[in-house]
Amino acid sequence: MPPSSAATPPYELAKRATALARAENPQDAYEQIGAATRESIVRSLPEGHDLEGRRLLDFGCGAGRTLRHFLGEAESAEVWGCDIDEESIQWLHANLSPPLHVLRNDPEPPLPLPDGHFDVVWAFSVFTHIVENWAAWLLELHRLLADDGFLIATTLGPDHCLRFAHEPWDESRIGMNPLQTWARYPTGAPVVLHSTWWLRAHWGRAFEIVEIEEPEGAPKQRLLAMKKRNVHLSVADLEAPEPDEPREYTAVAHNVQQLQRELNEAHERLNGVRERLARHRRREEKADS
Repeated sequence: MPPSSAATPPYELAKRATALARAENPQDAYEQIGAATRESIVRSLPEGHDLEGRRLLDFGCGAGRTLRHFLGEAESAEVWGCDIDEESIQWLHANLSPPLHVLRNDPEPPLPLPDGHFDVVWAFSVFTHIVENWAAWLLELHRLLADDGFLIATTLGPDHCLRFAHEPWDESRIGMNPLQTWARYPTGAPVVLHSTWWLRAHWGRAFEIVEIEEPEGAPKQRLLAMKKRNVHLSVADLEAPEPDEPREYTAVAHNVQQLQRELNEAHERLNGVRERLARHRRREEKADS
C-alpha cells in the first residue's frame, strides 16, 4: 500500500479510470484496485526480476491509481507515468512528483523519451480502447523498452463479449473487433475485443508472449506478459493479416455485422428522441393556441 501520507486524487479524477459509482467506499475501492494491479504486475515479471533501480513506465496512468503503489520503489527506481488526461497529470505533478515522473502525452506517438529507456512498461485498460493507432503505440512501447524489457498489458476477451457485443464469445469470429467506435473521451471510449490467436499473430511479431492469463471469477481483463523481440517493424508489418489464417477474414466480416447492429440501434434511439421532441413541440403548440 502507498504511505498513509500519500495524497489521494479527488473523486472526479479517480472515477475517470475506475468505475467507482457503485462502490460503498470509493476511496477504499480505488486503493484495492490499484493494489491488485500492482500485484498483477509484480507477479507477471520473470522470477528474480527485482525492481530495485529499474526504470518503469505506467502507460495510461490516469491520476496514479497504480503508480501510487510504486512510491516505495520510486525512492530508488525511476518510475514514470503518462496519460492523455491533462487534469490527472497536473494533479500528479502537484501531489506525487517527485518522487514520480509524469508527463501528458498526445493521442498519437511518440513520447518524448529516449530509446530503450525502460525495463518494464505496463498498460492496463489502454489497448482495450485504442482503435486506429494501436500498432503505432505498440511499436512506440517497443522502442522505449530495453532489449530485455517487459511489457504487461490487458485486453478484453470472452467475459466482456456479452456485455459489449450482446452475443456469446466465439473465438473463430473475433480477431481485433472494435465496438462503440463513436464514443469519445472523456465521456466514453471505444471498446476493443481481442482474441488470443489474433494477439499471438499480431502483437507476437514485436513481442514474445510469455504468458496470457485468463481471468477467473467476475468479469476482468485478460493479462499478457510479453518480452521485447529484437526486431524492426513498421505499422504495416503489425497490421498485416496473418498469412493462411482464415479467421482474419471471418473476424473482419463479423465485426462489420457488429458495427452495423450498433448503427441500427443508434438510429432507433435517435428516432425515439426525435419522436419525444415532436410530441413535446405539439404539446407546447397546443398550450399556446
